Amino acid sequence: MIQNIRQIKRKIRSVNNIKKITRAMEMVSAAKLRKVQDKLYAIRPYADKMKTLLGDLTENVKDLNYPLFAPRETVKKQIFIAISSDKGLCGSFNANIYRLTQRFLAENHNTSLITIGKKITDYSAKQESTILARYTYLPVSISFNEIRQMINPVVEAFESGKVDKVSILYTEFVNAVKYIPKIYPFLPIQQAEKKGPSKETKSGYGYIYEPGPDVILGKLIPRYVETAFYRILLESMSSEHAARMAAMRNATDSAQELIDTLTLVYNKARQATITRELIDIVGGAEALK
Repeated sequence: MIQNIRQIKRKIRSVNNIKKITRAMEMVSAAKLRKVQDKLYAIRPYADKMKTLLGDLTENVKDLNYPLFAPRETVKKQIFIAISSDKGLCGSFNANIYRLTQRFLAENHNTSLITIGKKITDYSAKQESTILARYTYLPVSISFNEIRQMINPVVEAFESGKVDKVSILYTEFVNAVKYIPKIYPFLPIQQAEKKGPSKETKSGYGYIYEPGPDVILGKLIPRYVETAFYRILLESMSSEHAARMAAMRNATDSAQELIDTLTLVYNKARQATITRELIDIVGGAEALK
């Protein structure tokens, strides 16, 4: 019985140490989430405004002769970009990416895969998928030069006709408890429905573009592609940290429940031992009379 009490005490100590680790990881994830969240909330209005401006420009250009807007009649080859985390312990975050990647590749043949994140890179290597490029351990403070180095080969492949479509699988960040994996049609750029030239703003005045909407559109498209891709990366990073924070919080709560259960068992075993010792003492005293 004493041996069992010691074992239970060791288990309580071990679980308590694990609880300290999960609690620390939860706090670290919360700090990282706030850092990435600030960047995401800063880029979202910029990206949304750029998308609105892009739509307005396409309505004011008569001949929209830009390769990135040109949909292909048949999709023979395509690129699929899958974004996961570099580390685990983030609940079902990576499992959802694995599942959707596998389903997409099974339904779409002649697809080249680009992986961002160590988890999806390792998973795809085990599945013997054709990996066109792989990126791991991207910093939160990734620069636009690095963004260009990642996305420019994809854009060039689409413009040259080597691929007919580019899709991105990432996890959209809604809030700290909600994040949704989704497949986003990245290229060709979805063209806004034309409502005629001279679209007016809320103030009642239309935009006047100098040197001209076609020239500005040509300069804006590359920047829009880079910004959209950067936003997707930040969405995925935010979702990862939120998922890990939630997973570590659940682990901490589970550890505390286990500690409470073990403590109850420990107290019962200790009480039974003390009771047995008292019975032995009383029995011995009675025998001496």
